[in-house]
Amino acid sequence: MRRILDRALNLAAGLLLLALALLAAYAMGAALDGAAADAGRTATVAPHGDDNGDGRIDEDESGWDCATMGNRQCGPAPAPVSADCTGPGPCTAEGLPAECRNARAATVLCVTVASRPGGPTLLRALPHRPGTPEYAAALRVLAADTRPRY
Repeated sequence: MRRILDRALNLAAGLLLLALALLAAYAMGAALDGAAADAGRTATVAPHGDDNGDGRIDEDESGWDCATMGNRQCGPAPAPVSADCTGPGPCTAEGLPAECRNARAATVLCVTVASRPGGPTLLRALPHRPGTPEYAAALRVLAADTRPRY
């Protein structure tokens, strides 16, 4: 008799636990349904500096930082070098940065690098002599590198 009573109590306890688990699952499902219903009513917030509210900061908006975003060109693009700087001796074209006077065939690349923030400092730090193929190769790398430098 005691054995039957133990089995009955175990069965009742199991059924009670099952009922509690089902009730908890139902309550959790109802809470998730409510959260899903609230998800449709969320508001989108434009980032600070996004003047037109399209979700991204474009050039000429108040959040645009020309020194770290885009092509890192602040202001108008530098004027192209119109002088022939491929001959021997220093090039003396008007407006040519001092670091580019001996660049010869790589003058346009040199001007591109020199016009970027920190560009003249990078040019002065190059270990190669201006006018050499190594210098031109280093300028190609620097001209292609658009990562911001701090």
